[in-house]
Amino acid sequence: MRPGAPHARAAEPPDTPQAPAPQLESVGAIEVPVPPQDTAPAPVEDDEHYSAFTKSGRIFVVVLASVSGVMSPFSINIYMPAVPQITTHLHITDSQTLLSITTYMIFQGLSPSFWAPLSDSYGRRPILIMAFVVFLIANLGLSFTQAYWLLLVLRMLQASGASSAVSIGAGCISDVSRRKERGTYMGFFQMGTLLGPAIGPIVGGLVAHRWDWHAIFFFLSALGGGYLVFMVLMLPESLRALVGDGSLKPYGIWRTLIPLRMVDHTLHGTDAEKQHARWMNAPPKLNLHAMGFDRPWRTFLQPDLALMILSFSIPFGVYTMVTSSLSPALSNVYHYNTIVVGLCYVPLGVGSALGSILAGKLLDFEYRRAFQKHGKRLNLHHTRLKHAFLFNFLFTAFVLASEWCMDVKEFDRPVHIAAPMVLLFFMTLTGIMFFNSIQTILVDLSPGRAASVTAALNIGRCLVGAAFVAAVQYAVDAIGSGWTFVLFALASFAISTPLVWIVMRHGPRWSTAREERLAKKV
Repeated sequence: MRPGAPHARAAEPPDTPQAPAPQLESVGAIEVPVPPQDTAPAPVEDDEHYSAFTKSGRIFVVVLASVSGVMSPFSINIYMPAVPQITTHLHITDSQTLLSITTYMIFQGLSPSFWAPLSDSYGRRPILIMAFVVFLIANLGLSFTQAYWLLLVLRMLQASGASSAVSIGAGCISDVSRRKERGTYMGFFQMGTLLGPAIGPIVGGLVAHRWDWHAIFFFLSALGGGYLVFMVLMLPESLRALVGDGSLKPYGIWRTLIPLRMVDHTLHGTDAEKQHARWMNAPPKLNLHAMGFDRPWRTFLQPDLALMILSFSIPFGVYTMVTSSLSPALSNVYHYNTIVVGLCYVPLGVGSALGSILAGKLLDFEYRRAFQKHGKRLNLHHTRLKHAFLFNFLFTAFVLASEWCMDVKEFDRPVHIAAPMVLLFFMTLTGIMFFNSIQTILVDLSPGRAASVTAALNIGRCLVGAAFVAAVQYAVDAIGSGWTFVLFALASFAISTPLVWIVMRHGPRWSTAREERLAKKV
């Protein structure tokens, strides 16, 4: 039997937390020992026994997922301050150098559609390790490259490896967390994905100023290699199709090399030796034909999921426009060097961290309050998205205000740098609170398939972001920064706000229909 179908409403805890003995069954592309279920296929996420991971174990998984999620956006943004050096060293044009950024973003969006189905079927641990091996190889090659064509190829390979962590990390959090605490955990994870754009230019500016652009990729090689060793030693397997609530002991490549006391391995009445025999006699077997590489793309056929992805991607594209255009704006308007430009990204990093914490606490508070009041009749869509309108409005307002401050075509001289820095801080804070609301409910509605759904989200936001980044400089040169962001930000708000309203109104009905279809297939 497959792990459960998504729930649009919260489920009541069962009367008896004991789970029956696991049996060997076929799950997607592999055969694994999984606990049989006599009830509805969806997992009971609010049961205290949903996860056998201890609280410290859950936090450990969230930290690992969040750190891995930094790698992809960090790798693209650490590159930004070195663009002039690369253009000069490789004797290419600015447009050719920017093409290496666009191609990175395209592969950043598309690659998770390959890695995520693998992780949903074959396990989080081996696939994430495999992806970081690819990331390490690409960075080592970039550290020595002297040819433009090789730079493009290796940047594509680098994006392919790093971007896996965004979808697989969200899958890990879905595996080990209950809905009433998931908002906080997803907030920390989202902070990781947005810290990359904030701290990447700072590190890139310092490294490129001290050495040269090749040193950036030596730094990424050391960072990725060190994290790869850490994962091999201590990253636990969490995929519920393999380890259930975490109490089933994995073997072989699914087992950590250093044993950690993160899980209560009480097997709920199952004999440990028999469970060991099941793994040894029938370990997970890879079946590429049943892997489901189309799973992220099929997410776009689900109306509520597709509309939420679109409502996330367009404002995120505007956020990407702001971060990518900030560096040249600071250089041209304020005439800062690469080090000072990098330091101007600090408010974005602080806003990301604070926004993640506040968003997670707010989402968890609203969920607990709604569950206490309504129980299983809880409207999950309304609970998660009720504050999204306010966050989106404030995000749009701060985008407009910050960009007008730096538009020299509208003022005789630029305003003091403190004004746009404060506005950018609040833009990031409110933006991440909006993004976290959307991503949390996507994970809520996709138990057992969170990596694939997050891969679909990554496709949407990266492709929209790539298109916006490709267009922003042309628009700024033509009509100025202020009017450019008026056009894009207001269009983003006008599109994303009605989409969120439609999901809140019709989402429960669509989710229930999908749940019933999945139940019939079991």
